[in-house]
Amino acid sequence: MQIMLCIGVTVIGSVLSYFFCMKFYWVTFLTGCAITAISLIFTYRRYMKISSLSQDIDRLLHGEESIRFDDYGEGELAVLENEISKMTLRLLVQSGQLQKDKKYLADSLADISHQLKTPLTSLEILNAALSQEGIDFEQQSSLLHEQLLLLSRMEWLIDVLLKLSRLDAGTIKFENKSFPVEKLVQQATAPFDIMLDIKNIKMDISDIEEIQLYGDIKWLAEALSNVVKNCIESTPDGGQVKISAEENAMYVKLCVIDSGTGIAEEDIPHLFERFYRGKNSGKNGAGIGLALAKAIITQQNGRIIAENIMPCGAKFTIFFDRGVA
Repeated sequence: MQIMLCIGVTVIGSVLSYFFCMKFYWVTFLTGCAITAISLIFTYRRYMKISSLSQDIDRLLHGEESIRFDDYGEGELAVLENEISKMTLRLLVQSGQLQKDKKYLADSLADISHQLKTPLTSLEILNAALSQEGIDFEQQSSLLHEQLLLLSRMEWLIDVLLKLSRLDAGTIKFENKSFPVEKLVQQATAPFDIMLDIKNIKMDISDIEEIQLYGDIKWLAEALSNVVKNCIESTPDGGQVKISAEENAMYVKLCVIDSGTGIAEEDIPHLFERFYRGKNSGKNGAGIGLALAKAIITQQNGRIIAENIMPCGAKFTIFFDRGVA
């Protein structure tokens, strides 16, 4: 369009010069030709840059990542190049995140499959034993009891995995209300009364009165419950689990201490990783309870650390910044 306009102006100017001012005819004609030629050159260069940009975009759409949009100088193409560079960067970041999510999902599915495979295999064996002829009532009761335990473990495993998925997806909205730490500890430890009686483990709870905490008590009780469960399972029969709290101007601190064998030093850095099972893990451990606890605590602006204490045992310390959970 621009070229046609230049040609048209040149022709009209030349014709008018020829009729009205003959001596400027060639000047007008040559000037018009020069302007048209210059416009043609700039248009061609612009077209080549647009063509190159189009090819770069096409290569980008076909998966090539090492493309640089920085050779277009100034002007409108430079503005376009800048916007495309921003879009490219966002696409690369999103693509990288999608690849990470894809790998994480694949690893999680593999871990879940592995965790469910063992109890499912055990259920098949128990069902086969129950279907045999000649087993007495006592044997049937024992096998059914084992089945119930396995089903309970699978139910717990699936429940924890679903909660972790919701936390990862960010679909949970935590409340931020004040509540007494004493109430939190009561809710977290209540499910273990029978287990404590069976193992003859003493639960020592101290220094928690009058301390207030902000957060979602339901989810924090879930987190603390998983920490307490881990400590009870690590404590031998006749042992002790201690829960205490303290506060200062900076934070509220909860401590859970067991009298078990402690944590292997090489396991401490990985203790809160999903599906990680340390050397001292029980045979029924799935390696997700502490991961869930950390996820809940972290998303409520807290932090949790684990360490060994002398002469034996493990200590879990949970910190919450003062005034927020």
